[in-house]
Amino acid sequence: MKRRLFALPALLLLALLVPALAFAKPLLGFGIAVATDGFFSTTLESVKVTSVRPGSASEKAGLKVGDIVVEMDGTPVKGASGPALKRALAAVKPGEHVVLKVERAGKGLVVVDIVAGS
Repeated sequence: MKRRLFALPALLLLALLVPALAFAKPLLGFGIAVATDGFFSTTLESVKVTSVRPGSASEKAGLKVGDIVVEMDGTPVKGASGPALKRALAAVKPGEHVVLKVERAGKGLVVVDIVAGS
Protein backbone atom coordinates (compact mmCIF):
# COMPACT_ATOMS: atom_id res chain seq x y z
CA MET A 1 0.00 0.00 0.00
CA LYS A 2 2.81 2.44 0.83
CA ARG A 3 4.30 1.94 -2.62
CA ARG A 4 1.14 3.24 -4.28
CA LEU A 5 0.92 6.28 -2.01
CA PHE A 6 4.44 7.35 -2.91
CA ALA A 7 4.22 6.41 -6.58
CA LEU A 8 1.17 8.58 -7.22
CA PRO A 9 2.91 11.97 -6.74
CA ALA A 10 5.79 10.84 -8.96
CA LEU A 11 3.30 9.82 -11.65
CA LEU A 12 1.55 13.18 -11.35
CA LEU A 13 4.85 14.99 -11.82
CA LEU A 14 5.61 12.89 -14.88
CA ALA A 15 2.12 13.61 -16.22
CA LEU A 16 2.88 17.33 -15.90
CA LEU A 17 6.22 17.17 -17.68
CA VAL A 18 6.11 14.31 -20.19
CA PRO A 19 3.34 15.65 -22.47
CA ALA A 20 5.37 18.81 -23.10
CA LEU A 21 8.42 16.75 -23.91
CA ALA A 22 6.47 14.54 -26.29
CA PHE A 23 5.04 17.65 -27.95
CA ALA A 24 8.42 19.39 -28.15
CA LYS A 25 10.41 16.45 -29.51
CA PRO A 26 9.49 16.88 -33.20
CA LEU A 27 10.30 20.59 -32.99
CA LEU A 28 13.45 20.41 -30.89
CA GLY A 29 14.54 16.78 -31.01
CA PHE A 30 15.76 16.13 -27.48
CA GLY A 31 14.59 14.34 -24.35
CA ILE A 32 15.30 15.20 -20.73
CA ALA A 33 15.25 13.77 -17.22
CA VAL A 34 14.24 16.11 -14.42
CA ALA A 35 14.98 16.12 -10.72
CA THR A 36 12.91 18.17 -8.29
CA ASP A 37 13.86 19.63 -4.92
CA GLY A 38 11.47 17.32 -3.07
CA PHE A 39 9.27 14.30 -3.49
CA PHE A 40 5.99 16.24 -3.72
CA SER A 41 7.53 19.28 -5.39
CA THR A 42 7.37 20.47 -8.99
CA THR A 43 10.25 22.91 -8.40
CA LEU A 44 13.15 21.88 -10.60
CA GLU A 45 16.54 21.03 -9.16
CA SER A 46 18.19 19.90 -12.41
CA VAL A 47 17.44 18.99 -16.02
CA LYS A 48 19.70 16.57 -17.88
CA VAL A 49 19.61 15.84 -21.63
CA THR A 50 19.03 12.09 -22.04
CA SER A 51 18.58 11.86 -25.81
CA VAL A 52 19.21 13.88 -28.96
CA ARG A 53 17.45 12.71 -32.10
CA PRO A 54 19.81 12.30 -35.09
CA GLY A 55 19.23 15.00 -37.71
CA SER A 56 17.12 17.10 -35.31
CA ALA A 57 17.37 20.83 -34.67
CA SER A 58 19.06 20.05 -31.34
CA GLU A 59 21.74 17.90 -32.95
CA LYS A 60 22.40 20.58 -35.57
CA ALA A 61 22.74 23.17 -32.78
CA GLY A 62 25.27 20.99 -30.95
CA LEU A 63 23.26 19.74 -27.95
CA LYS A 64 24.79 16.57 -26.46
CA VAL A 65 23.47 13.71 -24.32
CA GLY A 66 24.65 14.33 -20.77
CA ASP A 67 24.42 18.13 -20.98
CA ILE A 68 22.93 19.69 -17.83
CA VAL A 69 20.55 22.54 -18.72
CA VAL A 70 21.37 25.54 -16.52
CA GLU A 71 19.23 28.17 -18.28
CA MET A 72 16.48 28.19 -20.88
CA ASP A 73 15.97 31.46 -22.74
CA GLY A 74 17.74 33.37 -19.96
CA THR A 75 15.71 31.82 -17.12
CA PRO A 76 17.59 29.69 -14.59
CA VAL A 77 16.31 26.11 -14.50
CA LYS A 78 17.19 25.44 -10.86
CA GLY A 79 14.26 26.68 -8.80
CA ALA A 80 11.98 27.05 -11.82
CA SER A 81 8.52 25.54 -11.98
CA GLY A 82 8.24 22.23 -13.86
CA PRO A 83 4.79 23.16 -15.23
CA ALA A 84 6.16 26.53 -16.41
CA LEU A 85 8.94 24.72 -18.29
CA LYS A 86 6.31 22.46 -19.82
CA ARG A 87 4.28 25.47 -21.02
CA ALA A 88 7.39 27.15 -22.45
CA LEU A 89 8.33 24.02 -24.42
CA ALA A 90 4.76 23.50 -25.60
CA ALA A 91 4.61 27.09 -26.89
CA VAL A 92 7.65 26.71 -29.19
CA LYS A 93 6.73 27.07 -32.85
CA PRO A 94 8.74 26.12 -35.95
CA GLY A 95 11.44 28.69 -36.67
CA GLU A 96 11.60 30.01 -33.11
CA HIS A 97 14.84 29.95 -31.15
CA VAL A 98 15.31 28.15 -27.83
CA VAL A 99 18.58 29.23 -26.26
CA LEU A 100 19.94 26.82 -23.68
CA LYS A 101 22.94 27.40 -21.45
CA VAL A 102 24.27 23.95 -20.61
CA GLU A 103 27.02 22.60 -18.42
CA ARG A 104 29.04 20.11 -20.45
CA ALA A 105 31.60 17.74 -18.98
CA GLY A 106 35.09 18.94 -19.79
CA LYS A 107 33.88 22.12 -21.51
CA GLY A 108 32.18 24.17 -18.76
CA LEU A 109 29.22 26.31 -19.79
CA VAL A 110 28.15 26.18 -23.43
CA VAL A 111 25.38 28.15 -25.14
CA VAL A 112 23.24 26.13 -27.55
CA ASP A 113 20.86 28.07 -29.84
CA ILE A 114 18.24 25.66 -31.21
CA VAL A 115 16.01 26.78 -34.08
CA ALA A 116 12.84 24.70 -33.78
CA GLY A 117 12.04 22.52 -36.76
CA SER A 118 8.67 21.27 -37.96
